[in-house]
Amino acid sequence: MHDEFDSRPYTADRPNPAMDGLDPPNPLADPFGLAGDNAIREPSGEWGPLRQATLADFKEAVAEGDTARSVVLVNVLAELALIDLGTVSPGSRRGQRALRAARLALARRLIARHLPEPELSAAMVAGRLGVSLRHLHMLFERTGQSFAKTVNSERIRLSGQMLHETPQRPVAEIARACGFASPATFYRLFQVTMKMSPGVFRALGAQPKPASLASDDQTAAAHVTGE
Repeated sequence: MHDEFDSRPYTADRPNPAMDGLDPPNPLADPFGLAGDNAIREPSGEWGPLRQATLADFKEAVAEGDTARSVVLVNVLAELALIDLGTVSPGSRRGQRALRAARLALARRLIARHLPEPELSAAMVAGRLGVSLRHLHMLFERTGQSFAKTVNSERIRLSGQMLHETPQRPVAEIARACGFASPATFYRLFQVTMKMSPGVFRALGAQPKPASLASDDQTAAAHVTGE
């Protein structure tokens, strides 16, 4: 089944909503020269935001020493370049696999950027990606964690970081800053996730555990590509 997205090219009159808030690529920070290759469209093109998000994930994986994930993301970047050159069809199995991985990377970036906003929703992210709501949910379901659970997990992680770094800041204020509509919802989800209240977490000086890919190559590939 092909992806459901608008294939019309992005122009000055039709800007790409997925690029909102994303920084332009830095060729000097691109170890494979993808961002500076004249044969590949810049982020104003159809695949630019996807390539940029995937490249950012790759750089993070390298910095974390996650070899398995780095290899997977290099392959995704290569496939995106071939799609952009017309060598690989976006509707082919290879193209679809690469686009799923890249869209998931960009979706995660959009979640992180809009995390403090209570209005953050699957519909908003799907609209910015240019895919159907059903397709967006499929991207996350393939990772084993739904869109809603991903957002909640990231908000809890951010709140834990803020509880540790700003000990004098009221818990209710931290809850709002992390995008929770109400302190009650925040307390409930924090207790379920961390097995302790925000107050106890802060008193113990506990550190939120960042989500990471498994070290096994096959598991890591499945998490990144959704296969």
